[in-house]
Order: sequence, then C-alpha cells, then structure tokens
Amino acid sequence: MSEQQGCTEVNYSRNLMFHGLGKEYFRLCIVNFLLIIVTLGIFAPWAFVRSKKYLYSHTELSGSRFSYNVTGSSIFISWVFAGVFLLSLYMSIYHHASAPTWCLVAVVILFLPWLMMRSIRYQMQSTMLNNVRFNFKCSGLKAWWVVLGCPALLFAVLYFICLITMSVVFIVISINLKNMMIIIAICVMFGFFWGGLVQGITSALWLRLLFNRLSFGKQKFSAEISIRKCTRIIFGGILVLLPFMVAIVGLNLSWLIKALSITMSGYVESPYTLSELESISSMIKISYYLYFFGAVLCWSYIYVTLRGYYFNSVVFSEKIAFRSTLTVIGFIIQLVINSLLTVCTLGFGYPWARVRYCRYLASNTWVDGDLDALDLQDHDDKIAADIVSRISCGIVPDISL
Repeated sequence: MSEQQGCTEVNYSRNLMFHGLGKEYFRLCIVNFLLIIVTLGIFAPWAFVRSKKYLYSHTELSGSRFSYNVTGSSIFISWVFAGVFLLSLYMSIYHHASAPTWCLVAVVILFLPWLMMRSIRYQMQSTMLNNVRFNFKCSGLKAWWVVLGCPALLFAVLYFICLITMSVVFIVISINLKNMMIIIAICVMFGFFWGGLVQGITSALWLRLLFNRLSFGKQKFSAEISIRKCTRIIFGGILVLLPFMVAIVGLNLSWLIKALSITMSGYVESPYTLSELESISSMIKISYYLYFFGAVLCWSYIYVTLRGYYFNSVVFSEKIAFRSTLTVIGFIIQLVINSLLTVCTLGFGYPWARVRYCRYLASNTWVDGDLDALDLQDHDDKIAADIVSRISCGIVPDISL
C-alpha cells in the first residue's frame, strides 16, 4: 500500500518548464531597445510588457502555458503618474513648496498601499493559465498596516531607543577614543539586529498578505507563514555576511582609529602621507569587494531559503502543494555564470542569461497534487476601468516568486 502511494505521489508531482530560446529573446530585446531609443523612452512600458509576455508564454505547467494580458498603455499611465508624483516630491523638498503641495504628497503616500494592492490585483487578473485567471483581493486597511504602518512603527521604536540610549551614554560615560569605539561597535551590532528583525517581520507580513488573498479562478490559496521562521532566515543571512564585515573592520580599524582620534583632538591638517593614503585606498577597494561578495552570499542564502520555506507553506484549494528545490550553491553558480555572460559580452549576452535563469527557476519549482482532479472555473471579477484603477495598474509591475 505504501509503495502504491509513493508511485501515485510521484505521478502527481510536476515541475514548471520554460521553453524560451536565447536567440528569440535577443531579437525581442534588440527591437525593444531600438524602439525605446527612437521614442526617447516613451516605448519603455510597451517593451516591458512585450518581454513579460514572451517569458510567460514560454512557461508551461502540465501541458498548459501561461499568458500575460497586461497592456503597455496601462503601464504607461501609471508610470506617468509616478513620474509626476516624484517630481512633486522633489519640488516639495528642495524648492520649499506650498502647504497644499505637501498635503497632496502626504495624501498620495497615505493611499500608496491601497494603490499597490490595486496594481497587484490588475497584474493577477491579467495572468492566465488554461483560460483561468488569477485574482487578488485585499482591504486597504490591511495593506496600509503591512506596507506603511508596521515598518513605520518599528523604525519609530528604533529611533526612540537610539535617542534614549545615546542620551544616557553621553551623560554617564566620559567621551574618549576607547568609549567612542565601543559605542560605535554597539550601535552597528544593534543596527544589524534591529534591521534583521524588521526585515523578518515585514517579509512574513508581505507573504501572508499575498498568498492568503490570492486565488486561481474560484479556488483560493492559503499559507501559514511564521514571523519567527522568517526572522530566523534573515538572521541566518546576516550571520553569512558577518565574517566579511569582521574582515572589513579588521582591514580598516587602524586608520579609522587614527582618523577618529585626530577628529576628536581638533587637528585640521591631513595627518597621512602619500603612501598611507594609497594604502588606505587599496584597503577600501578590498573592503568593497569583500562586502559585495558577502552581500551576494547573504542575499542568495536569504532568497533560496525563504523561497523554499514559503513554497512549502502554500496550499492551493486544500489539495495542491508546492516545492522549491533551489540550492544556495546552485543559485550562486547561476548568478556567477549569468553575470559573466552579461558583463563579458557588454550586455549582448543578457537575453541568454535571462533565459538560463528562467529555465533554472522553472525546473526547480514543483507542484504536488492531482491538478486534473480540480474543478477549475474562471472567476467573475472584471478588471476595473475607473481612473484610480488605471493610475494604479503599473505601480507594482512585477511580482517575482
């Protein structure tokens, strides 16, 4: 009986397949690039949509291919709105704009989470598989808490903790070089800890928001996402980065101490010789490469581990499960090869790199369960055509899982 169940489970497990070709995607990218140049950038939304349509239409699940029905004009309207908003924000900050302008900027920021949810809904409703559309529904209040409320509260707590701590430190501890170095070290460690905590909480809230309000046709997705687990994954990534940060501090500690001591003494002339400046420049370059390499490892670990966690947590229609079989080493190898392919060809190899990456992700994305046994029917919700919906369509133009 167990052997039969094992065979049945294998038969009902299938991975995504990507059939795109580098030469086809290269031709599409070249045409997009030329049209963007000729139109002075106006064609960019249509180029974005054409690229996504190609990638979606060459991705297959169980014999059916995805389709992406977003229009370039809808993205264009959103991007124009975003450009006007950013220009207004710039004018408000740097040119002492009037109170009404500041109020307009504040209102847009306040309603931004709601606009983002409308954008995600449009993207989902425009994505189809086997003539069945995805859907996404989320209340404005829930969106506001996840996008703005919770992060703002966490950073406000961080600000007040730092303010109170620094006030107490400057009152109790005498300011000298040794104490300053200890204070800086504690602040850096606390910054890493709090940053990881904020990222873990916000990641869990975002994943809960997305998957528990996502549906395919009339069937719904659900996911049990743990804040504790997401936070542990983020801290795991920080631990991967930590040895590189320690090495960077070790390389630069001597000249940083000297610079800090000179600053505290009030000495204004340069205390370094030409050879010392060259040595410092070399150490800064080495530190940059160390940090870049450590950041790539950190991000790869977080992405692969977090993707594996939430894929295993998501269930569709209470019958279909998902798996991600990405590995950190395999993912880093993909990044290195694709980066070299793009850089060494001065960008001309990007289409092949993108196709390789999509094929790699598809082959490591699995769906477990009998899809044919589901009674899949398209939902009845139509794409909203009001002015707010049109403005919000392209605010979140890409949702990568």
